Amino acid sequence: MFERATRASRVSPIGLAGVLLLSFAAVVAGQEEEDEEERVLRICEHVGNSELELGIEGVVRDKDSEVPLPGASVLIRYEAKEGLPTPEEVLVQADESGRYQACGLEAFREVRIRATYSVRRGDERKLELEGPRFVDLEVDMGDAAFLVFSVVAADDGRPVEGARIDLSPLPLGGVTDSLGRLAFRAVPPGTYDLGVRHIAYADREEELSIVSEQTAEFRIELVTQAIAVAPLDVQITGRDPYLLTSGFYERREAIEDSYFATHPEIEPYRMFRTLFRFKRELAVRFRRNRVVLINGRPASRLGFDDVGSLNEIDFERVRGIEAYLCSDAPRELQRWLPLGIPLTNCNLIAIWTR
Repeated sequence: MFERATRASRVSPIGLAGVLLLSFAAVVAGQEEEDEEERVLRICEHVGNSELELGIEGVVRDKDSEVPLPGASVLIRYEAKEGLPTPEEVLVQADESGRYQACGLEAFREVRIRATYSVRRGDERKLELEGPRFVDLEVDMGDAAFLVFSVVAADDGRPVEGARIDLSPLPLGGVTDSLGRLAFRAVPPGTYDLGVRHIAYADREEELSIVSEQTAEFRIELVTQAIAVAPLDVQITGRDPYLLTSGFYERREAIEDSYFATHPEIEPYRMFRTLFRFKRELAVRFRRNRVVLINGRPASRLGFDDVGSLNEIDFERVRGIEAYLCSDAPRELQRWLPLGIPLTNCNLIAIWTR
């Protein structure tokens, strides 16, 4: 429930080098989008039918990641109007979902509205209060960060599946996969409370500071009993978090007769047209019955009719390439392989971009 508006009165982070951006599958508690008319009709229902009072409500979000910002402040200031007294400014707080509501506002007035979160102020908006309004507000917290959490058992380093990870006060949370990993692909910069819980291990809570455009892997060790665990330091691994979550590094270790290269490894070859020739294997071994995928989807479905058209991809967008026999392709990629061609007579080239 929203209240009537009042008058204003440690983890093991492993920082990653790299240039990165991918589709995120950070886990945010979602709500179905409501119809605009429906949302307006539900604004400040307790105000009554007075045509002289109305309300504004909405959600305060981070400008870059669009993640809701819990507890954000929303300030509403009336513009002076000749011949009429100027009402006092109104200050309300967003709830744990980043949603705010200001009721009992004077109708037929012009106001300026601005959201503030963690000392950062959003852009001011000018509104005419001619009726109830649903107004979403943004605060520019800086470029979003990409975070990968790897949860392992402290005694033997085994991945911990099903560990719950929450970043509060943001409504960001999720459960680790079979490899003990969870990715948050768009986290606003700031300081958060990180909580990690699993029924078989002691809870872990740390303070986590995230900077703008950070890309990092955080290794978290859980113990089977509640003992003190020293904070872990940031270490550079050089692993791309997007390639990490796609299973690129696991396949690189597991598939012997193959070719794998990350962006730093192909950096000397600036022209994309040379990417299939700068290694003899790509030109000779991976040419026959070739299937080309981009970010896990057939290149032809993304508008690339042939290998030559791949030159249109900006080299700076390429984060990794892998090539091997189709028979060695992981299950999630095999669905795109052609029918009727023996898998041992087919080569797959997967290109990962940002």
